[in-house]
Amino acid sequence: MKKLIFLISIILSFSCSNPGETLQAVDADQVVADITSMSKDYQSAYISRDWDTTSKWVSTDLGTTIYNSNGSALAVQNEEQVANTARGWDFGKFEMSNHQVFLSSDMNTAVVTFDADGLINFDDGEQNVTYATRASQTWVNENGEWKVMHSHWSPRTNSQGIPQEN
Repeated sequence: MKKLIFLISIILSFSCSNPGETLQAVDADQVVADITSMSKDYQSAYISRDWDTTSKWVSTDLGTTIYNSNGSALAVQNEEQVANTARGWDFGKFEMSNHQVFLSSDMNTAVVTFDADGLINFDDGEQNVTYATRASQTWVNENGEWKVMHSHWSPRTNSQGIPQEN
């Protein structure tokens, strides 16, 4: 009870010290829902090689990086990397599940985790190769807009991730 009274008095002191400014309550559940939706939309645009849509969640100042599930070197996710049509394979199926969002105490940084399952088709080879990974994304609130800073993918147990790019 003492903590609640202390918290209320702090809030009141801040609101009284700036009478023209009102404090906005942040709905954590809504932030989680929004970030989950953005994460899904971002990833769907990425696997579709749609840079125009993907780029709306990439900071022009910070950019974004990715560790792919094949163990390749850190890559910058830019238009060339996202729109790469010469990688030699494509997703036949890609489904995300089990999204979880973890927010920093100031609610300006979020880590999203999820699973991805699907099938990969090779241009010159096997079709419908099973794909099962887990992923994490780090999102930051940059001037009121959420941007993805980094993604990390790894194969799930007894599974494989994406193939090495040529």
